[in-house]
Amino acid sequence: MRRELGIFCAVVVMCGFLFWSNHDFGNAGNILNLSRQAAMLGIFAIGSSFVIITGGIDLSVGGIIGLTGVLIAKISSPSIHCLHYPLWMGIGIAMAVALLIGLCQGLLISKLKLPPFIVTLAGMLLWRGLAQIITHGGTLGLGTSPLINLSTEGLFRYGYHSVLAYPVLMFIGVIILAGYLLHATVFGRYVFAIGGNRDAARYSGIPVDRVETLTYVISAGLAGVAGICYASYIGQMTYLVGNGYELNAIAAAVIGGVSLRGGEGSVLGAIIGSIMLELIQNGIILFKWVYHVAGQRKVFTISSNWTYFITGAVILLAVLIDQLASNFNERKRLRRQAQVIAAKQEGGKTAAGAG
Repeated sequence: MRRELGIFCAVVVMCGFLFWSNHDFGNAGNILNLSRQAAMLGIFAIGSSFVIITGGIDLSVGGIIGLTGVLIAKISSPSIHCLHYPLWMGIGIAMAVALLIGLCQGLLISKLKLPPFIVTLAGMLLWRGLAQIITHGGTLGLGTSPLINLSTEGLFRYGYHSVLAYPVLMFIGVIILAGYLLHATVFGRYVFAIGGNRDAARYSGIPVDRVETLTYVISAGLAGVAGICYASYIGQMTYLVGNGYELNAIAAAVIGGVSLRGGEGSVLGAIIGSIMLELIQNGIILFKWVYHVAGQRKVFTISSNWTYFITGAVILLAVLIDQLASNFNERKRLRRQAQVIAAKQEGGKTAAGAG
């Protein structure tokens, strides 16, 4: 928990710094929009964390997010070129497809021993290509579908905004279920055991293939849930929706302390990492520093062109800290092990001398 606490403190400091630089950061509209964006990212970042903790990787979540939204629009939108079926049918079919994708990818990785990177990279291209085929490279609008109210409506009104928009409520539900599954069940212990030492887990009788497959199903299912939220938020779908989101999920997980080596991480870390990633992007837009030169007022702002550079630097720093922490813990473990061996040898010499 020390790593998560450190990241949380960094988030608090960033919030204070951004509010100091620009009081618009504290506006209700910005805070509520930031919470909605962090919630949608956090939903599929948590799913990706399950996979990463086992030592795998899922690059297909962005494609699944886009395909889910496209399917919902194609099946249920009242717009032209759509099928005009009920919304529940579109959501049900889209979620079933997302779960089936996760199952197929998980089986290819666990049963056929194909590399997760290759399987999910191919999946990313396949599902994005399928979305492009469905949309004919164009756009499918949701029109007057009730789904468009999902991202704006919610509980407790404050002015023109809902304090807890439905994506935030869905995020809270995902946190509760995923937190319980990962940290309070046998399945969760199996996930960490596989990431810590796959061979040892297999020799211990853990159903490695089944657990690993389920993590990809969870990842794809939560990507499907996020796809529903993004379809509502954007209001129209193209095959480009979700492009690069898989990297955001991995970045949020890594920033939150989920180790790419596997065996380490938490739902809380993925939550905080998602908040920090959205906070960085929001801060780049809002940051400003007012200063005076020769009696003239000047304002320094950060260009949006720096977004990828700053985000990449933060991810690299998070990986570096993770590696340094791992090296420190390994040295401490070896030192403790050496002390135990030395103590046993000393005890053996004492016993031999007494004899």
